[in-house]
Amino acid sequence: MASSYPFPSWWGAKQYVLAAIAGTLAASAIVIVTSVVLSPTQISFSVTGGGASISRSADGQAFHLNFTIAADNPSHRAGVRYGVFAVSLQQFTARDRMESVEATVQEDVPFYQPPASSRNVLVTALLVDRNFFGASHGGGRSPPFTVVVRGQVRFKVWLAYSRPYAVAVECAPVDIFSGAGGKTNPKSTIVKCIP
Repeated sequence: MASSYPFPSWWGAKQYVLAAIAGTLAASAIVIVTSVVLSPTQISFSVTGGGASISRSADGQAFHLNFTIAADNPSHRAGVRYGVFAVSLQQFTARDRMESVEATVQEDVPFYQPPASSRNVLVTALLVDRNFFGASHGGGRSPPFTVVVRGQVRFKVWLAYSRPYAVAVECAPVDIFSGAGGKTNPKSTIVKCIP
């Protein structure tokens, strides 16, 4: 009974070395193509004035600040899956101290953003410290504040996902409100965020 071999019987050491090199090159090409296809795309964020509002809490002791973060994914090949999406506000108070407030993202996380699309994410911050955003409490102009967006994303191309990437951008200065009572600047207000 004849036995079959994966390689011809006339193969010598030279043919085995060439086959190993060809296999290594093919594997390297696959890894390179996969890395390029799944490489991160440029996503951007901005704070928009449309839909911004401020209102007193039920007990009158705090304010709810509502605003919108616009996430833009210009890639035509990769979608973005947000595993983490967090927003905080920072501001120097009258005492020259940095105050920070974590905001609530009004969106179920994780969420997916298709290729070549924009997505608006509503965010609400509860402001209880009169020093933070304090000028608007007295009817004056509020000092600008910094919006910090942090997240963890994975890029999806066809059925494949990339490794997780950490995202952190800062949007400063943001001056959505011109005074107390929920007055807003024009709805065209857009503040770009930078990494």
